[in-house]
Amino acid sequence: MAAETESIESLRQQLIEYRQKLQEISAKIQEARSKRDSANGEVKRISAEIRSLREQYQALRQQIAAVAEQKKTLYEKISKLREEKKGILEQLNKLRDELKRLNAEYNNLRGFLGSKRYDEDELRNRIEQLEWQYQTMTLPPEVEKVLVNKIRSLESIYVNVKHLNEVRAKIEEIRAQIPELKKKVQAINEELKTVVSEYLKVKEQMQALKQQRDELVKRLVELKQERDRIRETANNYHQIYISLLSEEKSLREELERISILLKAKELSQHLEERKRQLYGKAMEAYERFRRGDPVTLDEWKLLVEFNLINLKSGEQQS
Repeated sequence: MAAETESIESLRQQLIEYRQKLQEISAKIQEARSKRDSANGEVKRISAEIRSLREQYQALRQQIAAVAEQKKTLYEKISKLREEKKGILEQLNKLRDELKRLNAEYNNLRGFLGSKRYDEDELRNRIEQLEWQYQTMTLPPEVEKVLVNKIRSLESIYVNVKHLNEVRAKIEEIRAQIPELKKKVQAINEELKTVVSEYLKVKEQMQALKQQRDELVKRLVELKQERDRIRETANNYHQIYISLLSEEKSLREELERISILLKAKELSQHLEERKRQLYGKAMEAYERFRRGDPVTLDEWKLLVEFNLINLKSGEQQS
């Protein structure tokens, strides 16, 4: 009886302990689930931010591509203007060299012709007149010789005068070209100034966009690392949660087993106690029955139940 009571008390104590453990593990499950859900929520928030930053990154890439194309166009324009300017400057240098050469040639011719000014047309007319005289008139040899020398002298002067006039015309032409070319160079310089200024602004814009892109990429890398770290934390909490659920299930099963066993033992104890009480009553009825005293129907049933009398003969069992 004492061992049976001790067993029931032990089961009751186990039941209390397991219920306490179940409460503790339920609290841990709630905590693990809460932390897991919180971590997953943070992962979702960071993922949304990453998607937003990726959209910004794509927009930046398109903007950078457009600015790069603009920068390329301006650079090509600058290169073209510089090449054009270079060509004009080379042309100017050639014209200046040519002008220098022509001036020297002009001075030489002027030195050869002296201070006297000659008219090219008059010289040509004079030579033609002398040649006509020489061809149409019969002249003494000494006069003819003088005439020939005169023609040759005038022809020499004519050739130099004609060349001098050609050189002067070329000089005037070059002197007229040089200012025009200088104006072109000046116009190109002004245009270059404008285009270069625009190019530098676009270049600064490109640098700012690239810096913004690099910062965006850096932030994306940081967010991805943070998301992976938090996701790993969420997975760990989930594993803890699953493990605790398994442990909770085992506890509930053990708790149910102990509860059923306790109820069985309590019921068994209750039945034994009731049986002892009834047996006591049966023995009292039996004593009266032996003395010949009357017994009640319930007492008679007890006598039969405990096999204290033979139901067929109505006699007591030995």
